Amino acid sequence: MFKRWENTPEVTQAFEKLDDRAYKFTKLLSSGKSEDRIQAQKIWGEMSSSYWEILFAIIEAQAKNSDTLSFDNEERFFIDLGFVPGVLSISKDFRADLFLNAKCPGGIFPTMTFSEYIAYYWSMINGKTPPETNLAPNLDGRISALTQNLEKTQAERDEFLLEISKSYATNLNLSQLISDLNANLIGATKVNMRVPEYREGDEATRVNFARQRKAYLDAEKSILLFISSAQKNEANPLPLPKFEKFTALHDSTKILAKEILYSQIDKLKIARRSKKISDTCSSMTPQMKRAQLRDALVKKREYLTVPAKNARADTSLLCQPDSNPIDYAKNSAELENMASMDIEMFNVPRVRMYGIPNAIFVPGQGLGTYDWSDHSLLIPAFPIGGDDKSLSYALATFRWDSDEDRKLKTPYEQQIKENRKKSLVALSQSFCKDYSIWMTKEKKGYRVLPRETHKVFVNMFSVKSDAD
Repeated sequence: MFKRWENTPEVTQAFEKLDDRAYKFTKLLSSGKSEDRIQAQKIWGEMSSSYWEILFAIIEAQAKNSDTLSFDNEERFFIDLGFVPGVLSISKDFRADLFLNAKCPGGIFPTMTFSEYIAYYWSMINGKTPPETNLAPNLDGRISALTQNLEKTQAERDEFLLEISKSYATNLNLSQLISDLNANLIGATKVNMRVPEYREGDEATRVNFARQRKAYLDAEKSILLFISSAQKNEANPLPLPKFEKFTALHDSTKILAKEILYSQIDKLKIARRSKKISDTCSSMTPQMKRAQLRDALVKKREYLTVPAKNARADTSLLCQPDSNPIDYAKNSAELENMASMDIEMFNVPRVRMYGIPNAIFVPGQGLGTYDWSDHSLLIPAFPIGGDDKSLSYALATFRWDSDEDRKLKTPYEQQIKENRKKSLVALSQSFCKDYSIWMTKEKKGYRVLPRETHKVFVNMFSVKSDAD
């Protein structure tokens, strides 16, 4: 194991400790005696400590000679999954090739594995351009993917609208309205979001954006009136599924436009965040820089136990016996889908200050969470309760912790009778549970939440009209 470091005593000694502990653990666990099982659990705790001993040894050995970090396949297995072939078991269905070659779709979240995060942070400490991640596209790639998705969705909506129009007479020039809608979407969205380009622009710029917004709203109003009239047509009413399909496609174009703009604005914030770390470390000695990375990971170490604690599970980052890790691409796509259902989560002071949080796939089990200290979503490789539950908990904790203006906390506490006497911790736990149900059940049409809670969530997460 760790052949690259077989001549590095610090790495080999740390690994030998884990290997020895694993042998004792397996032997005690298989004895069937209760006292041996108790002792085995103690050794499992020591094995869990070995994860960090090995990780720090590998990083130290590499960082001494390079201002960039890279990890080979066996190191990625260990760092990202807590998996050591031949020492720790994993599901027989595990496909190593699929894990190593996973590609996440481009979206609003900067997505990376824990090993990629470590390399990313070390590059910032050294003032280097962060390395490209293998898992997901970089910022420009994400913006490009979102733009392509927008164009595809617009084309599908427009084709569907023209298909509907064949069955309903109208004096509207739908082709021109479609052209106006698409040409002015981004400009109108910039006004609605009050992006810096609009907010800080000169009078001519603001007037031009206002013109685009009006053109968009006029076209949208005419098209929606046409669709509404078709649905109410007495002789040939537009079927509800078709009405809902058109509405969903149209809403998706507006959400994608917002995601593109959030990502474009994020460019400056990412650069600013990177520069801040680089400037802080610029005068440090190489040894101090390595200590800086270690301190950052020690702080992250505490947060990496939170997913398991939230699920009341073992906090070890080593893979559990016979477990199978999540599908990165599938979970990334679902996280993007959930975010699109609650796009206002990005309209909070914390995002305006620090940008879109990173989505980091981390080792260990449990439920996803938000790391306030590092502005990142932590998604465990081995979720408890299902992938959707883990992802929704990550967004729930982000929603709760970033609600500095109490737009959610106040109504959730005051308008739900049973919440009024809860402690802050209990209130947070309750919100995460309800938000998870809201995102995974209620948004799909299932009524699960109590009536009072459902009503409050409808009010908290109602989407305002762009014309408001």
